[in-house]
Amino acid sequence: MAFTYYDDLSDNRSKVRFYLQDTTNGGGPKPADANFTDAEIDGLITAEGSWQRAVAGGFEALEAAWRRYPNFSTDGLSVSRTDIADGYAAKAKVWRTDYGTSAATAASTRAGSRAVTRKDAYSDTYDNVTA
Repeated sequence: MAFTYYDDLSDNRSKVRFYLQDTTNGGGPKPADANFTDAEIDGLITAEGSWQRAVAGGFEALEAAWRRYPNFSTDGLSVSRTDIADGYAAKAKVWRTDYGTSAATAASTRAGSRAVTRKDAYSDTYDNVTA
C-alpha cells in the first residue's frame, strides 16, 4: 500500500489527503487508523474530475466506512460511531455544495440511489426518474 504526502500541497493527491486529514502514514481517518492508498485517492480524483470533488468523495467514503460499525457502551463509556459518520456526511455535503457532483456520481445517483414512484402496478414507467 503506497502512501505519499507532501506537506507543501504540491500535488492534487496531497491536497485531498490534507483536507481528509490523512497526512500521517499509519494514522489515517479510516477505522483502525487506516489510510487511503495512493491508488484510492488517485481513483477518486479521476472519478470525480477535480481534487475538490475528490475530497467530497473521500468524506462520503469515510462516512460509509464508519457507518458500518456499531455504537456501543460499557462500564459508563459510550462510543458513537454514528456521530463520526454523521460528521463526515456533513463535511461531504459542504464540499458537494461548494464544488458540485461529478458526472459519475450523478449517474450513480440516478441509477439506483433514489426512491422511484411507479405510475401503476403493471408498467415499467416511473413518474420521477429522469435519464
